Amino acid sequence: MLDIILKDSTKAGPLIKKLRKDLGVTQEDLAGFAGLSRLGVVKLEQEGHDLKLSSLIKVANLLGFEIVLRKRRLR
Repeated sequence: MLDIILKDSTKAGPLIKKLRKDLGVTQEDLAGFAGLSRLGVVKLEQEGHDLKLSSLIKVANLLGFEIVLRKRRLR
């Protein structure tokens, strides 16, 4: 899989939802692994929801991804 570059934290939710579904993980499973309620996962997956960094890191790790910070290339 190619790198996914997020430039807006409010776009992370729909991406997490897609990745979760692609992996066959239910909202209930993700909630249990992340220590969230199912409603918390529903909110997390909504576009426009500004995710806490701690939640994003935890969910990314559970879905098999890592969060990487690197210097942007200026164009």
